Amino acid sequence: MDQNKIGVFISDQRKIKGWTQSQLAKKLGVTDKAVSKWENGRSLPDLSLFPPLCSLLGITLNELFAGEKIPEENLKEKTDQILMEVIKNYLGYDKKIPEKAHTMDDSPSACNALKVCHVSKNYQTGPDAVLAVNDVSFQIPYGSFTGIMGASGSGKTTLLNLIATIDTPTSGEISVGGQCISALPEKDKAKFRRERLGFVFQEYNLLDTLTVYENIALALSLKNTAPHCKISETIQDLSKKLGITPVLDKFPYEISGGQKQRCACARAIAPNPDLILADEPTGALDSHAARALLDTFLMLRKDYGVTILMVTHDALSASYCDQILFMKNGKMETSLIRGEKSKQAFFTGILEKMAQIEGGDPYVS
Repeated sequence: MDQNKIGVFISDQRKIKGWTQSQLAKKLGVTDKAVSKWENGRSLPDLSLFPPLCSLLGITLNELFAGEKIPEENLKEKTDQILMEVIKNYLGYDKKIPEKAHTMDDSPSACNALKVCHVSKNYQTGPDAVLAVNDVSFQIPYGSFTGIMGASGSGKTTLLNLIATIDTPTSGEISVGGQCISALPEKDKAKFRRERLGFVFQEYNLLDTLTVYENIALALSLKNTAPHCKISETIQDLSKKLGITPVLDKFPYEISGGQKQRCACARAIAPNPDLILADEPTGALDSHAARALLDTFLMLRKDYGVTILMVTHDALSASYCDQILFMKNGKMETSLIRGEKSKQAFFTGILEKMAQIEGGDPYVS
């Protein structure tokens, strides 16, 4: 799937309609900058924007992925070709992901890194209340890689903030590693985040005044449980696994986006947290760096038993997970577990679930 070709195709179809980038952006409810990034091949539209974009431009999703108009007589052959190209080039070959535990077991004996029970969050805006998260319940077992998907405004980022103790639920209970955090005193929240959670952000959030080594060491130093020699040993081991040893002495502004994100992964996992929270971690990366990061997540899960909760709008990124939770209007609408499905079947299933939730036709026929 060639992002540059897709970008040119979107630009050409927009111009055929006689629209400026600003006019297309307004019709889709996005910024001019977003449309510019699509047309320059720097990113793809959000998954939720595929149906309205195709409808506005008068094209099919298959034509969008192909970056060209497809004659009707070639549609079936071209559709299969496009889907297989997406699977092979982006998702990789169909290697079975080693499963630690992927079921969302409700039994008391289940060993869960995260448990969310009837959580709601209200925001009072003047006389009106906005219910951003509405009675959400789910569990995530240790060693799993779970994704949360939903359109903008679905409540997924608010939910992530509640789990991260950045915000407090209006009602309900959240437990991480068996510890209830819903009513954690404010003075204890920073300590909890420092010792029990790891974070991977879209914009890296590395300190530019520290080297890569020092950024990772800082996370270990703040936990204050490892001697200096152990800190060095941990960093060397992680950097070798993540392929960032050559850049340990460089500053963040001297390395690539992919290297920054792998540094962020090392910083997140170094203190051995119960749970890693990843907020759109591939959003600022090109497709090659995004695949490398997602492969890194799989490696961390397999080799270190890391539990990852990732918020994403991208079905391709979500295909690396072993289960997906879908949100809409603050509610947890449904879920999808990979189990024994092939990558192709799981990827297609994610697209179909999103189409059902958004009330449109399936994206891939």
